[in-house]
Amino acid sequence: MLSRRVPRLDPPNRWSLGLAERRRAGQRLLDLTESNPTRVGLGGAAAAPGTGSEGAAPGAGRYQPDPRGEPEARAAVAAYLAARGTPVAPDAIVLSTGTSESYAHLFRLLADPGERVLVPAPSYPLFEPLAQVEGVEAAPYRLRWDGAWHLDRGTLEARLAEGGARAIVVVQPNHPTGSCLDAAEMAFVESQARRYGLAVIADEVFGDFAWAPRAGGGGPPAPLPSFAGREAALTFTLGGLSKACGLPQLKLGWIAVSGPAPERDAALRGLEWIADLFLSVATPVQRALPRLLESRGAYQARVHARLAANLERLARHCARAPEISVLPAAAGWAAVLRLPARRSGEEWALALLERDVVVHPGDFYDFEGEAWLVVSLIVEEEVFDRGLERVAARVTEG
Repeated sequence: MLSRRVPRLDPPNRWSLGLAERRRAGQRLLDLTESNPTRVGLGGAAAAPGTGSEGAAPGAGRYQPDPRGEPEARAAVAAYLAARGTPVAPDAIVLSTGTSESYAHLFRLLADPGERVLVPAPSYPLFEPLAQVEGVEAAPYRLRWDGAWHLDRGTLEARLAEGGARAIVVVQPNHPTGSCLDAAEMAFVESQARRYGLAVIADEVFGDFAWAPRAGGGGPPAPLPSFAGREAALTFTLGGLSKACGLPQLKLGWIAVSGPAPERDAALRGLEWIADLFLSVATPVQRALPRLLESRGAYQARVHARLAANLERLARHCARAPEISVLPAAAGWAAVLRLPARRSGEEWALALLERDVVVHPGDFYDFEGEAWLVVSLIVEEEVFDRGLERVAARVTEG
């Protein structure tokens, strides 16, 4: 199932096996090949006490790279996933600098130049440029709105029948629609992946942000459905600090690999080989990861409070301006507004820009037809309120 970019990973040669055996035995070696300055007493300024990474994360000044990520960091991700009800072994997790790099690694792993990955529409506008950079094609399949969002099975089947696809990308919950596939749709995606020999790439970065309260009240909303840990098809589930902990500046993401054991193990070997080419995740953030994930609760509570407050504001404004409606959704950080079709979404966005209000037109996310706008639900409440007032006033004017 892997692309030709990944070499056939034959067993190690006799020298590599011998070296590994000596290291396992604890033999003190005189290594005349070492070129890591942190292991030969030449660490740079960032490793000096009080000047950089050592103060933020003990031991971070010593660089001992593991292509998949440091074991303690991967164990922390596994604990995070288990807390969401989706157990994945630490050895089946690979760290990256974020979701964009995770996609890049997976496109390299799965697709040869000129092949395809199937991506949902509406959704992120980043799929096409990421695929283009990696020499593959992002071919859309549709999500349809009929009072709720649904997977358009016909467009997915048509794309699969065209051939050349290597993976199906699912964004769960989707951004910006806030929708999730139901159990039958998830099973359908997996069945098609098995039928055509494809992998599933499940982007679940917004998976902690369901809107509905937990049954019985109290505490944050229950976790959303997830592809993590499922065994029906080779699956790569993506997450990261950016959304889970509100720390995009720390640049750490993860890929959790699951599926039938032979395919999963081969994919992990190939992914480790690719990750070893870059060794991109900084040691300090890996060392800090267990603490960061353990402390996510307070931040996530603030996000849930902001989402609830802005959803309430949005409902009030729509009630006062009946020409504006908000599409129901299940989760995420965005809301989709439907405006009168006398203007396109782009024309409404331009008209609002003249009033100093910035919104995204729906075609930015590949919406079809009608007049759609997308707004963020995590904007400061006062700014959100004032912006919605101007949206309502502009629509009322015509």
